[in-house]
Amino acid sequence: MIYFIGMVLLAVMLLVYKKSGRFFKALFSSVFGGVGALCAVNAVSYFVPVSIGLNIYSLAFSAAFSVPGVIFLLLSKAFIF
Repeated sequence: MIYFIGMVLLAVMLLVYKKSGRFFKALFSSVFGGVGALCAVNAVSYFVPVSIGLNIYSLAFSAAFSVPGVIFLLLSKAFIF
């Protein structure tokens, strides 16, 4: 079920990028923003007790869902685990 919701959200995001008229610019800025936010969280993790492990899954999730994806990873790490 969660994979289906993720695929629907990803399809909606790609549709929004296409409607913007600058598909690749919107896509790359979203991907770089998400990966940059993930790197920033890991840089700050030395000062706060919550961190996100850097692996292929967290990189792919942050690249696909950008900054809201990184926030979701932080909240799930803080409240679920």
